[in-house]
Amino acid sequence: MQHFGRRHSILALAAAAAIAIGGARGVRAQSQGVELVVTSPTLNVRSAPSTGDSIIGQLTCGQKVIADAKTADGAWYRINFNGRTGFVFAQFAVPGGTCPTANAAPAPAAAAPAQAAGGSNVTVTSEVLNVRSAPSLSGAIVGRLKRGDVLQATARTADGKWLEIVYNNSKAYVFAQFTSFGSAAPVAAAAAAAPAVPSGKWTFELGGHMGSTAVFGQMRDIGMTWVKFQTQDTDIPGRISAAKAAGLKVLIGAVGERSRAADPNYHKEFAAYLAELVKQGADGIEVWNEPNLDREYGGPGNGQVNPENYANMLREAYIAIKAANPNALVIGAAMAPTGYFGGNCTNAGCDDAPFLQRLAATGAAQWMDCIGAHHNGTMVGPDQTSGAPVANDHHQWYFWGTLNVTYNAFGGKIPVCWTELGYVTPEGIGPIIAPNFQWGNNITLAQQAQWLARAAQLSRDSGKVRLMIIWNMDRRQYDAEDPQAGYSIFRPDGSCPACATLRAVMGR
Repeated sequence: MQHFGRRHSILALAAAAAIAIGGARGVRAQSQGVELVVTSPTLNVRSAPSTGDSIIGQLTCGQKVIADAKTADGAWYRINFNGRTGFVFAQFAVPGGTCPTANAAPAPAAAAPAQAAGGSNVTVTSEVLNVRSAPSLSGAIVGRLKRGDVLQATARTADGKWLEIVYNNSKAYVFAQFTSFGSAAPVAAAAAAAPAVPSGKWTFELGGHMGSTAVFGQMRDIGMTWVKFQTQDTDIPGRISAAKAAGLKVLIGAVGERSRAADPNYHKEFAAYLAELVKQGADGIEVWNEPNLDREYGGPGNGQVNPENYANMLREAYIAIKAANPNALVIGAAMAPTGYFGGNCTNAGCDDAPFLQRLAATGAAQWMDCIGAHHNGTMVGPDQTSGAPVANDHHQWYFWGTLNVTYNAFGGKIPVCWTELGYVTPEGIGPIIAPNFQWGNNITLAQQAQWLARAAQLSRDSGKVRLMIIWNMDRRQYDAEDPQAGYSIFRPDGSCPACATLRAVMGR
């Protein structure tokens, strides 16, 4: 959640840009060539050691190259690429490294009831099934199927774990465990099974950030299906059990040891922890929170955390979470929308737009089901696109501005999940005294109710949003630090004006 009106203590990002490459400046020659193995699905080769420099080619997972130098900060290796000098990010080119999962070679399809010439029909049995470019969790996600979709398996890997299919006229793979042989409906014997087509569909869902378990029944009545809480909350197993008993799915916002957030070794530990949360019953995980702010990454000036580091954390988390439950929802961390850094990333922090663009450039879209977004620091409704009463008219103030910046950063490849969306109002409680939130003193309860319902309607109808989590349900902190109760839709006096407007939008 972003606090306005003060200078943030912002995370330091590893400044990959502006490393000098002339002569001895910034690059240290290796005493002898070092063989590197690419450990990410794809790795960009750049003309200089910066994510802002041009891409001159790409390497693939498992490919080996020789490095003859490394930048002084250790972030980049220099290689020879097709006769040209190129640079690769050291985090994903590792001496003695391996791919996360070796690609298995396809073998003929296992015996199954044949329903069409040239292969066997199978039906998707999970809610969502990723279609990948290779039979491996490191294979790029090229599409998604939904429960009940029927496709034709043309081969099966030797280990039996993956089915080869035809997807958009190209070879692709799905995890066999989440399919069953035979179609959901009769198939004409003379007709060949059609290639699988991308559904590209999800059902928009609504949820809320919990304070207590007391309002779970009312949340269901509104039409909510998700409840969110955070790893720093107490009694996680108890919260999961209570939510499940109320028929709600559980989303956990997970933040680990901030001081170790830039350490690739810690990324694996953190991923294992997230997998355990899923095994305990969590239905979705948001991997970290507002990584463009230093307070989430252990303090200013650390010079280590950047979008590329976060991409590695997200990749490790995705692989571990999906291994625990392939249907679990993996949400990329929501940014704090801000223009404080003038559209740049610096060693003191990063605006949301450039952070998202650099994250997208790593190929991170394949390591999440949706990208998180926050919109809870504004004094205008969701239909307004300009004219907020502020000196700096930035997209952070607007529903559509924040949504489009987030969605467009990934070229529309993945939907957005609002993991905090809310409007603060002092009505019925007393004036907001928190100095960083006093811009909300003129918002009424009626506006809160109308704006939340309108945001849900716009999100659902946009085709860009998969999930909207309202901040918040019934939190009661209301002091000079944080007016959480002002955001609550269940007010301290027991009323809930937003319940009726949200219920109408959700068709209840």
